[in-house]
Amino acid sequence: MRLGDYVRTVRARRRASDRSRARRRPHVAYVLSGGGVLGTAQVGQLQALVESGRLPDVVVATSVGALNAMAVASDPTPAGMDRLAEVWRGLKTEDIFPGSRFARAWNVVSRGDHIHPNTGIRKLVEQISASTFEETLIPLWLSATNLRTGEEEWFSSGSLMDAILASTALPGIFPPVSIGGELYIDGGVVNNVPISKAVELGASRIYVLTCGTATGTLRPIRRPLDVLVQAFAHSRRARVRHDLTRFSEEAEIVMMPTFDPGFIGYNDPSQSARLIDRAHDLSLEFLARPAAVEA
Repeated sequence: MRLGDYVRTVRARRRASDRSRARRRPHVAYVLSGGGVLGTAQVGQLQALVESGRLPDVVVATSVGALNAMAVASDPTPAGMDRLAEVWRGLKTEDIFPGSRFARAWNVVSRGDHIHPNTGIRKLVEQISASTFEETLIPLWLSATNLRTGEEEWFSSGSLMDAILASTALPGIFPPVSIGGELYIDGGVVNNVPISKAVELGASRIYVLTCGTATGTLRPIRRPLDVLVQAFAHSRRARVRHDLTRFSEEAEIVMMPTFDPGFIGYNDPSQSARLIDRAHDLSLEFLARPAAVEA
């Protein structure tokens, strides 16, 4: 065997061993929540964590967090996070939410299960991910919601594309995704900040990366849907408060700093650069205070 082939073989075996140990008992976990286009704030948080050397043994995520999670699990380096930021900074509405205004209006009033196709998400995944869970350098767990049973389902092997399309299938916005004969929608419907999964895997320190403010900006109430969206946001925050109380004695939970991004439409990624930069600055400042992180 040639020296180069031998070195590659040894490295591959070492990575496999590291992944096996992490799957058995990870020490540090990243938990990335859902949050739609506000998920770009997670990119700034990831940049700060990686730059500070606080790398995870496992990454747990749902919804838009799944997109960012696959990037850090595949390339947990400052350069990798910079590439992820570059992708988000360059996105336009039509890149993620394709279709003309007429087509969207027709989808709303016609029979069907979604407003936008998931082709935009598919192209985004192709830009920033490995093709399977087994190819990531750090073990990765992604969740989706079983549309039939309402249960959360976790994916950690096989196709990354299928799992991410399912995890990000925002109800009514993107189509449900079929995996193994079951239909799946956005994992954030059931558990938007999956701290519970990181605890279940055995993590003793958990960095939680959420999107935007912890209390939420009240949406302008112009139609019934606005009330529904605001109520759903309150429900998700109540689950987070419950889990923080429940699991605080089982693991050290570090909530990465958040901020009020202001009102941003669900299909408007134009604020990505601002959200990334603000989250990055706040996170670096936070991580520079040892007492705030180590206590």
